[in-house]
Amino acid sequence: MAARRESGGGGGIAGVLGVLFVLGVVIKYIWWIVGIAAVIGVSIAVYHVSQAALRRAEERRELAERHEEELRLRAERQRRWTLLGDSRAVYGEDGAGPTRAIVSPEATSDLSVARIAATPAERAALMRDRPRAWQHALFASVLQHRTAAMVPRLRDSELGFTTANGIRISSGAHLASHLTGLIDEMLMTTQQLSHFMNSPGFMAAFGDAASTTDAAALEQIAHRVADYAERLLELSERCRALSPPSRHTALVTDCARLLDMPLQGYRAFVTEYVDVVDALPRALDHARGSINLGSIALDMEVDDALFARTQRRLAALSQS
Repeated sequence: MAARRESGGGGGIAGVLGVLFVLGVVIKYIWWIVGIAAVIGVSIAVYHVSQAALRRAEERRELAERHEEELRLRAERQRRWTLLGDSRAVYGEDGAGPTRAIVSPEATSDLSVARIAATPAERAALMRDRPRAWQHALFASVLQHRTAAMVPRLRDSELGFTTANGIRISSGAHLASHLTGLIDEMLMTTQQLSHFMNSPGFMAAFGDAASTTDAAALEQIAHRVADYAERLLELSERCRALSPPSRHTALVTDCARLLDMPLQGYRAFVTEYVDVVDALPRALDHARGSINLGSIALDMEVDDALFARTQRRLAALSQS
C-alpha cells in the first residue's frame, strides 16, 4: 500500500505480487498450516476440557466441605441434645414429640438460671437481674418475639403464596431485570448478616463477663438480626407480588423458592436457639464452671442447582 501511494503503476504490481506471494505460501505450506491449526484446535479443546475438569473438581471439593460441615453441626446438635437430656437424642426428632407428651419434664431446683422472656417486662427483668445465661436468654427472647410476629408472612413465603392484583410485568426483559435485582439483594443481605454476626462487637456481647455486658447493646443486636430477616422476607414478598405473563409463572415460582431458602435457615436457627435456652436450667442445675454445648449455625445456603438453572433462564430472558 505504501508503494502504491508513491507510484501508481509500480505500486499496483507490487501489491499484486504481494498477494500472489501470500497465496503461494498458503498453497505450498497448506498441510503445515492445517496441521498447526489442528494442533491449536486440540490445544484449545484440551484447555477447555481441563478447565471443565478443574471446575468439577472444585465443585466436588466445595460439596465435600459443605457435607463435612453439615455432619459436624449434626454431631454437635446430637451431643447437645444428649447433654441437655433432650429426648431427641434417643428417639430422634420424629419420636421426641410423642415421648414428651407422656413424660413430664423434670423440675429444676435452680431458679437462678435465665429463662425465655415472653413480655417486655420480663425482658427488662432479665436485663436488670442478670441471672445465669441471661445474655442467651435475652437474645433468644427478642428473636422469638420478632419471629412470632412474622410467622404468618413466613408461612406465605414458604407456601409461595402470590398476591391478587400484583404488579403487572409484560416484558420478559423487564421481568428478568426485576428478578435478577431481587436475587442480588438477597445475596447481598445474607452477606451483610454474615459480616454482622461475625463482627467483634457481636462476639463481645456474648463474652464471659456477664456482669459488664451492655444489656441495651445486646438487645439491639438481637433486633438487628431480626431486621435482616425482615429484609429477606420483604424481598420474598416483592417477588411474589409480581404478575408476569403465564409462560413466565414457573420462573417467578423458582425465584420465590430461592428467596425463601435463607428464611428457612433463619427460622431453624431461632427454633434451635430457643430450644437450647429452654433447656439451660436442666443443663446448669448441677454444672460448675462453663459447659460446651457446641455451635448453632445460621445456615442461609440456597440450592445450587436451582440457583444455576434460574440464573441461566434469567440470562436468556434478558436477551429476548
